[in-house]
Amino acid sequence: MTVKECYECLGADYEDVSCRLRSEERILKFLKMVLKDTSFKDLCNAMEEQDYEKAFRAVHTLKGVLLNLGLTVQGRYAAALTEALRGRQENEEIKPLFTQLVSSYGEMCSAIKELAETSETGGIQNG
Repeated sequence: MTVKECYECLGADYEDVSCRLRSEERILKFLKMVLKDTSFKDLCNAMEEQDYEKAFRAVHTLKGVLLNLGLTVQGRYAAALTEALRGRQENEEIKPLFTQLVSSYGEMCSAIKELAETSETGGIQNG
């Protein structure tokens, strides 16, 4: 799988991130960093504890990470959840948006892991 193919699979904006980061190696480096970022885990923990202040901060950070890497689908889900959590109190929008983000984030991580494994075994292929 190439970086471009990974972005296409995720419905992400490859052209935008490619213009900013300028190389597939650099894009891959930052995608791998997403896997290590704790914002998603922090969000999940805060949601479990129903701590909407912490959840808001975590998803706001996550939104920035995702959108800066051109991961637009996941970024939109994070943005929607950020807005639902802006009041820092429970409301009917939070749970479905969180569920949607969790699913999309899981798919994204799987694709990034597959890309990372491909790059380690055969080098990055240009898209």
